[in-house]
Amino acid sequence: MGWPPAVGWFDVSSLVGVFWGVRWWVVGAAVAMMCMWLWAQRWWLRRARTLLRGRTVVTLVPAAGFDPSLEEIERHAARLARVPGVVGWAPKRAVGVRIRLSSDEGRLSYRLEGPARAAALLRLRSFPDVDVVDAGAGGDEVPRIRFDGVPPLGMEDHEEEEEA
Repeated sequence: MGWPPAVGWFDVSSLVGVFWGVRWWVVGAAVAMMCMWLWAQRWWLRRARTLLRGRTVVTLVPAAGFDPSLEEIERHAARLARVPGVVGWAPKRAVGVRIRLSSDEGRLSYRLEGPARAAALLRLRSFPDVDVVDAGAGGDEVPRIRFDGVPPLGMEDHEEEEEA
């Protein structure tokens, strides 16, 4: 009995012979596919970085008597959920909408950061008692929360909390 065995009309030795003859083509094709995959991954990462650099910021400032209905809130949430569809084919990390709530001298502001392609959608008025303001006029820095008269926590303060 010889090795490799023949099963019916199929001969394993002929399969090994065919693969042995084209082994360099198979290895070359695998290397080429890996290079293409790495190039596509780098391109996708560069695209994400480009989209993240060009984000737009819009600030929504409500009036003093602002009291939205549930329908208005749902409509606003649905509008924000449509942002990835407006942007199109892009990395997930670049199409997200960041929402920041802040208070300046007792006045609430609602800041939306999103892709530049969705700027028109972010600037639409969702609520009747809300002013839409472009944050480009001095609102680009992130407001820091500070407490007057309270020193920042040190490492020893964290250790005391863990022991308690």
